[in-house]
Amino acid sequence: MSVDDALIAALRTDGRMSVADLAKRIGVARSTVATRLAQLTMDESLTVVAAVHPEFLGLTAYAHLAIRTSGRSRATTEAIAAMPAAAFVSAVSGEYQVAAELRLPDSAELYRTVAYIRGLPGVERVNSLVYVQVLKGLFMPGRPLPSWLRLDERDLAIMSRLQVDGRESFARIARHVGLSASAVRARVGYLVDNEVIRVGPVLSRARPEAGLLCGIGLNVRGSGDAVGTALAARDDVEFLAHTVGRFDIVATVSAPAASELDQTLEQIGDRPDVASTEVWLHLRLAKERYEWSLPTPAELAERR
Repeated sequence: MSVDDALIAALRTDGRMSVADLAKRIGVARSTVATRLAQLTMDESLTVVAAVHPEFLGLTAYAHLAIRTSGRSRATTEAIAAMPAAAFVSAVSGEYQVAAELRLPDSAELYRTVAYIRGLPGVERVNSLVYVQVLKGLFMPGRPLPSWLRLDERDLAIMSRLQVDGRESFARIARHVGLSASAVRARVGYLVDNEVIRVGPVLSRARPEAGLLCGIGLNVRGSGDAVGTALAARDDVEFLAHTVGRFDIVATVSAPAASELDQTLEQIGDRPDVASTEVWLHLRLAKERYEWSLPTPAELAERR
């Protein structure tokens, strides 16, 4: 594993890990970590952001769409990417031409949005998968928010800044929100510990060394719990969810080259509890969104 790969893997466990702790974690000099982190950030290969728990944002319905179009239809891809509900949109290979992920307030709004997409020019078919449980992913929750959770407008101000730069220093945040650095540190710790936010890396898919990004739909034997656990433990699996629809599990896998991707797909497909797999390659990413509008202080007060 290269220094950059090890650095990104460490940031996925804790996006705010200090440079000293990152150096210790991956076994290289602190100066090396500082230099690579600065370079990756400067050339926009890497951004570290805070993703807010969807329940806090009022988003409860999530779905993956596979969209068949007449021809490659770049216009259709861009039209879906322009929709506020679209979190991820990509032109893909295979039976379908576009893959999209939607996040919406409820199932009724999800249905209306899918119906709208079906009506777009060039769309021939939309195949929907509803997420039941997300096992791995920066945006998605590991558990529901605690019922006793109470936040205020300063928490909102902190979250707003971390959505843009998840590694912004406590001192700098403090100057903008009117608290001490130690108070900001405590509040960020509270937000992270209760999974209101998750801080992690987002990689530019346009960088030369980005490699390949692949979607996999799996049909499994039985509950699929063992498959989910095994895939969630893999560093090359970026996203993983149990779904209802034509697949039981959907995953996103990254690989530096076709040979590594082929090996990964064999390892997954050869499991005795995997009945079948379908694979699509992400050819052109049109949208990958992690920043969402936060509730206003007045809306937050109404929840109390």
